[in-house]
This record gives sequence, structure tokens and C-alpha cells, in this order.
Amino acid sequence: MNSVANNSSPLSTLPNAQDLEALRKRFIATDLTNPGTAALFNYLLEKLPREGNPPRHNISPPVSSADIIPMDPINIVQMEVHLPPIPAVLGELQEVTSNPYVSSSTVGEVVVKDPSLTAWLLKLVNSPFFGFTTKVDTVSRAITLLGLEQFKVMAMGSMLNSLSNQLPPNIIDLDAFWRHSIATALAAQTIWKVMKREESERLFVAGLLHDCGLLALAYTAPKTFVHLEQACKGANKPRYMVEQELVDFDHARLGGMLLHRWNMPLSLVMAVLRHHQVETPERYMEASVVHLADIIAVTVAGQSDVDIVPPLEPAVWKTLGLKSANLSYVADSMMERLAEMCQMMRGA
Repeated sequence: MNSVANNSSPLSTLPNAQDLEALRKRFIATDLTNPGTAALFNYLLEKLPREGNPPRHNISPPVSSADIIPMDPINIVQMEVHLPPIPAVLGELQEVTSNPYVSSSTVGEVVVKDPSLTAWLLKLVNSPFFGFTTKVDTVSRAITLLGLEQFKVMAMGSMLNSLSNQLPPNIIDLDAFWRHSIATALAAQTIWKVMKREESERLFVAGLLHDCGLLALAYTAPKTFVHLEQACKGANKPRYMVEQELVDFDHARLGGMLLHRWNMPLSLVMAVLRHHQVETPERYMEASVVHLADIIAVTVAGQSDVDIVPPLEPAVWKTLGLKSANLSYVADSMMERLAEMCQMMRGA
């Protein structure tokens, strides 16, 4: 906290003044008296280049956007613009798994109808993330090891591939999108483990899907999406605040609606819907964890010259019961696995 309160670095030399100013600007929308936010600020402060190193490029100047007409997300679902339908295999998967007595082999027969989904799932199951000692080479085996409910939620995670494959070319930086989504997934999983909760894979999936509303918006309203991208540059506030001001809703709300339409579990829907503004944190613990994980991912794995750090809800920090030192552990763990996980999931 001291390095935030008195603007001094705990290290023997001061950071480059230009880098320090850029760091402060990234936290312009936050409250640095919040212990969690202060810990993240200090985490980055200690990693800044010291005086004498070459200065970095200036922060990108604001880019003016064209007029943006406010939208109603319900209209996106029900009227002129429609959200993408659930992929056929995932719809069939939902149907067969509604039977609590369905066999692993029956579920496997459904999944293998989609080769890309099968490859994506098996590659993920065989990753170091799960740590199985023997190779998992069949879908039915994966279901046996993971459990049907967990496997089903993971299969729904493949919707990011489905959505991204349907987007107009060059409308969104998919590499940056995946990097942030995976970083949030890793951070959420690690936080859940630090809290000594079970089934941390569920939090990985929630983190992975938390920004699916961005893909849905790019798919349904590409011109509006591009204008929002321009408006966010140099806005000095997090993206979701810009969205709320200009179109009267944000990507979290749209993402939650998409998952609800696809009949996802309530905990997953709420984790996506509320990941920026958490109501009753103690009731929706997954949303609280994804809220913090998203902030860590933006802070540590984001683009340092453009990503404004979202504010951390004080009630979330209190509810999670973490210590400032936990955040350094989560951030380091996330960064250690991020490159490998990005390569694996983007190549699937």
C-alpha cells in the first residue's frame, strides 16, 4: 500500500517517468485505497523498467467514433438482428444429457459427429491443465474422467470457436480476445483453488466464456462494434462503461443472454452476466471470482498502452476473503501457463 499512497517505489531506483504515468492512467477508473486494486498496482509497479531504460511509446490518443445509436439487447435476440443459434451438435448434446441415466458412450456418439469439437475437447482434456497421467484418446473416456456435467459445460466452451468462425473478417483481434479470455480462465481457476473450492474447472470455463458477448455483438451488429472499438480508444474508462453510455447495455449483459438462450447452468450465466457489476457477491460466488479474474487479466496480461483497469467491487474483495499476497501468486501462475494454453486452444 505504501508505494501507492506516497507514489514511491519499493525498489532502489525509480521507474521511468513515462511508464509510471502510463501505469497511473491505466488505473484512472479504480480506487487505489481498495487493497486488491492497490496490490495489483504495486505488482505492476515493481515490474516497470527502472530509470535509464529507453522510454516506451506514448499511449494511443483518443479516436473519435461515428454516432452510435443506443440498442436494446432484447431486440438483438428477438427482432431484426438474431444471435447465432446453438451449434447443432451442442443442441443434441443438451438433449441427450437431459437424461440423468445417459451413458458415456451415447454422449460420445453425439460429440464425434463434429470433428472440430472432438479435437478441441480432447486437446484440452490432455493439456497440463487437467494433469491426467495417461493419454485420453476417446470422448467416452474423457466423460468418465471428468464427469458428465463438467464435460457438458466444457463442450459448451467450444462455442467461442463457433462464434469466431462466423465473424466478418478483420472485425476483431481474435488473438487478443483469446489471450484475455484464457488469461481470465486461468486466473479464475487459480483463485478458486486458493479459496480451497472444488471443481475449479468450472471456473476455467466461466472465465473462458466471460466475454462471449463481445463476439455476439461483433456477429450481430458489426458496424456498431467497430464504432465502439474506436470510442474505447483513449476513453480513459473500461470498455463496459463506454458500452453502457453509448448503447445502453454492455457485452456482459449480452453474453449472459446468449448463454441463457443456450440453456447453460445458472451459475455460468450469472458469472458472465455479472462479471463487471456483481450484485450480492456472496450469492453468486462464481461471478465474484470472474470479476476479480477479469481485472487481474486486464492488469497483468493486457495491452499496457490501451487497457484501462476496471474497478474492483469492495464487496467482492471482502466476500472472497483473499489477501493481497494471493494476487501476486494468481498473476504469476496465470502468466506461467498463458502462452502454452493460448497456443493449445487457438490451434485446436
